Amino acid sequence: MKMVKSKFLIYGGAAVAIIAASGYLMSGSAGQGEDVPTFSVQKGALHINVLQGGEIRALQNFEVKSEIETPTKILSIIPEGYLVTEEDIKDGKVLVELDNSDLKTRIQDHEIQFQTTVAQYIDADEGREIQRSENQSLVRDMKETVLFALMDFDKYLGRELTVNILASSGLPKDVAEFDQFADTLESQANAQLEAGNNVALLTTDKKKDEVEEATESKAATSTNNGRLDFAPFLDNLSNGDGEAQQKLRQLEDELLLKKSELAVSKQKVEASQRLAARDFISKTQLENDQVTYEKATLAVKTAETELDLFKKYTFSKQCAQLLSAYRESLTKLQRTIRANRSKMAQAETRFATAKRRYEMELAKKEDLDRQLKACMIRAVQPGLVAYGDLNASASSRYNESIEEGTNVRYRQTVLTIPNMSQMGVHVNIHESQVKKVHVGQPALIRVDAEPGVVLEGRVAELAVLPDSSSSRYTPNLKVYPASVHILGTHPWLKPGMNAKVEILVDQLADVMFVPVQSIEVENDHHFCYVTSGGGLERRSVQTGLFNDEFIEVRQGLQLGELVALALPKKLVPENKGGGLPGMPEESVPAPAGGGKPKGQGKPKPKEKDVAAVVK
Repeated sequence: MKMVKSKFLIYGGAAVAIIAASGYLMSGSAGQGEDVPTFSVQKGALHINVLQGGEIRALQNFEVKSEIETPTKILSIIPEGYLVTEEDIKDGKVLVELDNSDLKTRIQDHEIQFQTTVAQYIDADEGREIQRSENQSLVRDMKETVLFALMDFDKYLGRELTVNILASSGLPKDVAEFDQFADTLESQANAQLEAGNNVALLTTDKKKDEVEEATESKAATSTNNGRLDFAPFLDNLSNGDGEAQQKLRQLEDELLLKKSELAVSKQKVEASQRLAARDFISKTQLENDQVTYEKATLAVKTAETELDLFKKYTFSKQCAQLLSAYRESLTKLQRTIRANRSKMAQAETRFATAKRRYEMELAKKEDLDRQLKACMIRAVQPGLVAYGDLNASASSRYNESIEEGTNVRYRQTVLTIPNMSQMGVHVNIHESQVKKVHVGQPALIRVDAEPGVVLEGRVAELAVLPDSSSSRYTPNLKVYPASVHILGTHPWLKPGMNAKVEILVDQLADVMFVPVQSIEVENDHHFCYVTSGGGLERRSVQTGLFNDEFIEVRQGLQLGELVALALPKKLVPENKGGGLPGMPEESVPAPAGGGKPKGQGKPKPKEKDVAAVVK
């Protein structure tokens, strides 16, 4: 407290000087030397501070806000100043009751819509499972159709020839390859379906590579629709074990048999002709043998034609039909899988839409239930109850008055329970002083409720930008909100009390100083009037830091010299601009409690302008 005592001494000297100056001004003396009030240049400790007025606030507040999304009327509210106890919290004491009639109506109306949404969600879920089962049945039936077509082709040509033809056509040549082919088609369809449900993921390079690989795999497994010549496979048909080999063998056997019959008929005709020439047989019998021979000849030609037609046309046609049926079954399988994918995608979309709508309606239902429950605000924090937001401005608290019958909006603070164990002061630092203030600087607090008590504190917060609300009615006023934390616990402190905060910026040791009203500023140069030989000598000085009372003098004065505290009227310079002569407005220190700095606004009719410059 040594620093506080020394400040009281300095302030006492300043008060004596001010009283002397006032006495001089009231006396109306016109002298320039003997009658001018003076102050002896002193040397010692000089405390640099920033003095501002503020309001006591709790550092931590428990705020009870309205959780109803629409404006709601207050039906009942606990009296302001009520002390909430632990027993009240245990019993669930009601602090505020809000009107819930509109919420109950909204809940009833929403219940019908919610039940409809639940039914649609269940229907979409079951429809998805039904579609998945139908897809499996369709794919299974098409797989059997493909296998039957493969078996028919294999049955007609035999295993070895079938493998050769299907391999040259680029088709699955056996059941194992077909199963692999079908699995590839289904995996591609599932991958594309999954990618369609996660469109956002397709933008990544990894997904793009997967899609390209799936496309290449799909192209590799696609069926070859080129025309195939089956004639070369006839050479290997004799070694086969299918219906085509049996048919070829049957036609060849029939031709061989017909040729044998023709040879026999020919021998018989020749014999009959020799016998008829000797009249051993009748002419009719000869004619019968000749007819039999002609029939045998025709039968051989018919057998040859059938064999030739089989080799040239029937075999190729039957092979082409069976191959086409097999290829078409594979194509139908692909179409079925793609159609299933499309149907499944639609089912998944319907399910996702229904699910999303269900989740939204469920969240709305839960929110309405929460709001209905929030209409009864119960005690959850002990402490004194205050109405509204304690940290809001006085005008805001007035406009948002809290009482029974008034409406409160969503997230409006209804009650505040401050933590009285940790208190602070909210102050607004003028822009001319803000560069002096830094977080962590000590401060002295004087509360109007206890004038003789000085509390210690520390600057804890300082805004980077000025308070916009302060310049709403005075655009030129720029203040920066700051918070000074009070050290220790003081039970008598209450939120809303007025206080004066003295922020200790610096402490200069062993410096010369004079009152700030003894310094004259002209064109950014500082002057003072020193008594010399019964008159006043205007002397240029170099100043330093200052507070509300004194300013540091670094050069131009000597210890003990007398400086004038006021100037005679004929020495007062003209100041037509409304401020201090030659001094920028931002250089003028701000008075305690905010407001305009000294020297700004309309000039006051006094003996001398007072100024100082911040270094």
